[in-house]
Amino acid sequence: MKYNFQDGFTLLELLISLSILSLLSILVINGINTGVVGSHKISKKMESIETLQSLDRLFRKQLGALIPIEHSDDDGSKIYFSGDTNGITFLAPGENGPQRYAILSDKENMIRFSQGVLQKTLNTYQIGPHHFSFFGTLSGDQKARWHQKWKDQTNTPKLVRLTINNAFPITVKPPRHIEAR
Repeated sequence: MKYNFQDGFTLLELLISLSILSLLSILVINGINTGVVGSHKISKKMESIETLQSLDRLFRKQLGALIPIEHSDDDGSKIYFSGDTNGITFLAPGENGPQRYAILSDKENMIRFSQGVLQKTLNTYQIGPHHFSFFGTLSGDQKARWHQKWKDQTNTPKLVRLTINNAFPITVKPPRHIEAR
């Protein structure tokens, strides 16, 4: 009995195995690429969430510390609080008594928290398009509603809202001024 064994592979077997190996490598490379892209997207989203959480904490802390102090001018007594769609200025406790604070927007969709007359920057956030609005009753109004501007009023607004595109708005209830009796 004579057996005819061949050592090695035929050309057809080699081509089939190389084709299978190349298909598997393409699938593995695409899977790795998809994982890397997904990881970058998740990292960017987590960074955005952390930025918004930090902004939320600082915004609530600053407006929660607001001191509704009256100042007088020719038109009578007003609360030192003013705001429009681009920012807010108010008084809050500082190292040596009440200090002026500002939360202002700039043209690059950045929001800046500053302190003092010289506006020392405390923190900045790149958050995209945003605006401020104020809920309350302006002088002469009958009903409380949302306003784009709050200036020269005898009280602070009931609510202050920072609306950021593609995110939930941050709404804060600042301390209210209570007139002395």
